Amino acid sequence: MGGYGSGRRTDRPSTDECIRINLADMKRWGMLQRHCMNRRERVWSMDGEVVARLAIVSDTGCLEPHPCLNITGTAFGRRIDCLVWLEAVDLPLGGERWYALCPKTGRRCAVLILPPGALQFASVKGWRIPYGSQRECEVHRAYRAIDKANVRRKALSKYARNPTKDRLWSRIAAKHLCLDVGTEFLDDDGLKGCPTIGPVNVHPHPQAVDEHEEEGLHPAGRDGLVNQ
Repeated sequence: MGGYGSGRRTDRPSTDECIRINLADMKRWGMLQRHCMNRRERVWSMDGEVVARLAIVSDTGCLEPHPCLNITGTAFGRRIDCLVWLEAVDLPLGGERWYALCPKTGRRCAVLILPPGALQFASVKGWRIPYGSQRECEVHRAYRAIDKANVRRKALSKYARNPTKDRLWSRIAAKHLCLDVGTEFLDDDGLKGCPTIGPVNVHPHPQAVDEHEEEGLHPAGRDGLVNQ
């Protein structure tokens, strides 16, 4: 009981099939600066086909009385025009961290998603969408962990401390060991319906990826949804 593929069947999409906007990426792009307005256009595609073209405008105190994101464009064949409020939280050692206020729950979140057919960006909890890893067997979870660790390793600065690099290499080695010896512990029922296992960077589900992202910086930028 409780093995891979058990439980109630559902047609709901996972987060890998949704359009994602990460506030950490927006911070890196320089879009979350006090008393500034920035605009950036992004394109998402799945299996080589464009599924979304969105313009993201961040207003942190210029025109609107409260910081916000204005997202317009088209996604999954539907017109998108939504507003999401932002909130900045001061950090104990200085600086600030930006959060979006989920339109459905009112709670802070760092990632906004748009499921297929929806018109409003909201948090994962607000949409009650499962994560892609929740629908994967142990083998594909190991592949996902290896890919994620490799992306982080490639994105490290050349000045990164050796313990950080060693920790990532240890994580990759441990997951490879899991792949080498772990499959024999999965019973036949656990592997039923499990997609064919391929190279390390292959995922069993389509994923939303930003095509404008620099190569190697996005953990989902392989076979699925590509975000430009």
